[in-house]
Amino acid sequence: MTVLIVTLLVAASVAVLAYPLLVRRPVDPDEQAEELSLGLRKARDRVYEEIRVLQQEYFLETVSQEEYTEQLQAARLRAAELLAQQQQVQQTLRSIGEGVEEQMGLAGDGGRDP
Repeated sequence: MTVLIVTLLVAASVAVLAYPLLVRRPVDPDEQAEELSLGLRKARDRVYEEIRVLQQEYFLETVSQEEYTEQLQAARLRAAELLAQQQQVQQTLRSIGEGVEEQMGLAGDGGRDP
């Protein structure tokens, strides 16, 4: 009898601990978009840091003028691409939000045209 109770307690403990790992959390598109935007911002910040390091190396004369110009141009292009992607995500979020608000307004009016 004791073995049965212990076995049931262990099984219940394992089930309680495993439940959060096995059950999928609903995906929130807003949360995913915010995470994407944050990831793009962090990537852009890393590029800016690369530019600062490159400038320091250039001023210390450890990088030639040609290398500096080439690497700086490439870093600026990466930063611009990341910024454009981040702005696109934010614009998409705004347009989705406006669409939802519009639909909510229509639903609140009972589907009547104003």
